[in-house]
Amino acid sequence: MGDIDATRDMSLAEAAGVPFCWMTRPSNDVTTACISETEYGLRVSTTNERATEESIKDHSDRGDAVRDFVERVQGLLRYEELRRKPLGH
Repeated sequence: MGDIDATRDMSLAEAAGVPFCWMTRPSNDVTTACISETEYGLRVSTTNERATEESIKDHSDRGDAVRDFVERVQGLLRYEELRRKPLGH
């Protein structure tokens, strides 16, 4: 997966109000997917409801890292859609 494909998914996330960090260190935002460069490659992680970085995975392959990041963003999008859906529908 390339950066162009990732951009499409990030646009959907942005429109839905789902936060993410693209090529920046994890922020103090809660429930956020993050991808950043490290000395050894790329690190993908998420932050929890307390803005603590968790589910950390280091990748040496950029394509694998972007794919992992996009899957996390898509998961957060699905979560947000379900959270907004009225109960009983």
